[in-house]
Amino acid sequence: MNIFATAGAATGLVIGIIIAVIIFKFTNTNHRIKTEYDERQQVLRGRGYMYSFYTMVVYECVMLVLSIGRITLPAEDYVLHYLGIILGCGVLGVYSVWNDVYWGLNNNRRRYVIIIIVLAVINLLPVIRSFRAGEFLKDGKLSYGFVNLSCLIFLAIFPLTYLIKKMVGKETESED
Repeated sequence: MNIFATAGAATGLVIGIIIAVIIFKFTNTNHRIKTEYDERQQVLRGRGYMYSFYTMVVYECVMLVLSIGRITLPAEDYVLHYLGIILGCGVLGVYSVWNDVYWGLNNNRRRYVIIIIVLAVINLLPVIRSFRAGEFLKDGKLSYGFVNLSCLIFLAIFPLTYLIKKMVGKETESED
């Protein structure tokens, strides 16, 4: 990766953080950046953060062992680092959905759903471009397109978890 690509990625990250702050202000009903939770939600989210943290630690330990053993995976380094982050966030998200702590007291659910759909479309476009241009794999390694694909998978996991939770809940109710 050359210096221009690195500068572009860093600039994109900073712009993404700024946009995220604006989105949080827009999606919360009281226009605050911070989402508010009740006591039960705070306790469960804390447990979710703990599971997420340990998931990332185990992932990084595995990556460290592979690195020490000079075992290379068919992915660029930045893809592997991103996967660690997305894995930890996925654990937190699935845990939160499963334990009903995903909506804060001041969230506008409709706005969040719209933003998730927009994010999915934004991430779908580079995936399509990467496949069409044959750049999904560069020099036999997963690259930028895979980052967007993993983000799409990440975004799809939450509604799937919610649907599974609903189905399990209906089966439990029918057994009673």
